[in-house]
Amino acid sequence: MHMKWFEDFDAWGSAVTGAHLRLACDGVETRAWGLGIVDLDGVVLQIGSEGGGTLCYGVNAHTGPLLFVPLIHAGAHVGNGRALDDDSLLLIPHGADFSIRVRRRAHAWLSVALPADTVIDRDAGGGSGRHATPPGTVAALRRVSQTIAQALLGQPPGSPAHRAARAELLAAAHDCLASETVPPMVTGRPRLDRAQIIRRSMDAIDAAPILPTVTDLVTIVGVNSRTLLRTFQETFGMPPKRYLMLRELHAVRRLLTTGVTLDTTVAEVLVRNGIWEFGRFAGRYRRQFGEFPSETLRRAQG
Repeated sequence: MHMKWFEDFDAWGSAVTGAHLRLACDGVETRAWGLGIVDLDGVVLQIGSEGGGTLCYGVNAHTGPLLFVPLIHAGAHVGNGRALDDDSLLLIPHGADFSIRVRRRAHAWLSVALPADTVIDRDAGGGSGRHATPPGTVAALRRVSQTIAQALLGQPPGSPAHRAARAELLAAAHDCLASETVPPMVTGRPRLDRAQIIRRSMDAIDAAPILPTVTDLVTIVGVNSRTLLRTFQETFGMPPKRYLMLRELHAVRRLLTTGVTLDTTVAEVLVRNGIWEFGRFAGRYRRQFGEFPSETLRRAQG
């Protein structure tokens, strides 16, 4: 299989297509992330291999629905606060937001972007959710997807093989969509409330010139700290403070690797991001990425 491989999580994340993503790496087992993409005349198959855990929040930017399927360690994948398994997938309609987490372990997945006219037999809620499939259909989708990727990754598009593969992949995907979506689990408050809390939190994080604090999020989102804590635990498997710390680490790494000059210093980058405890931050950065911020910057400066 002609996968493209990356040693850097953020570079890998930038290569993933079809969704507006906010990503953070949660622990590394092996510093290798792979991605393969096959475009079958608008039906897009992606195969992802990740060297560690991931916290993902995103919005489906394809014109049609998106299917997300774990390839290995299915039970470690939690979509929208619900654990997946070998007979379920995460179904994400066009424009819908979603969250996926895998804590602290290497894993692999596939996604299939379907045409805009795909009919989804599910409740009228319109959001993304765990979808229970007829027994054996997810396994068949995995087999078909991996066979297509093995044969067509790196091959020029538009061939008869691509057209045949498209028909087979669509048939396997439609088999998976034959059963009703499982209603999302309600813990304390309705799922819609939880989705709104996460959405507002992500919007607040994206809009802030520097990352907000947990107290800031409580005020902006309009919930109490206990509700915010429970919502982040259900969605990302960690409290909001830990999530914000990971987002901060990745934001600084991106600044240290892109657009730097020979005069750029680590201190300048940290100060611009509201970080003043340089030594403590450097320790967290090294635990996350295996090197100090100064090493990242020196490599970027050449």
